[in-house]
Amino acid sequence: MKLYRFFFHYRKQTKGMTVHYRGECIPCIDVKCNTPVETKRNKQQPYLVMQGFAKSVSVEGDTCIIN
Repeated sequence: MKLYRFFFHYRKQTKGMTVHYRGECIPCIDVKCNTPVETKRNKQQPYLVMQGFAKSVSVEGDTCIIN
């Protein structure tokens, strides 16, 4: 199965998280990440994001699950 880049960060407006995967922006409250991640720092907002490679991303209620 092919791995795709994902990243997620805190979203101040909704006091939740946003997961970006395969060109999609997925708003959620919690993130459950089952893959290794690394930090990435930006000069503009979002200043800090967590990124990695995933096989799939699914949403269950208010939680985004990254596999």
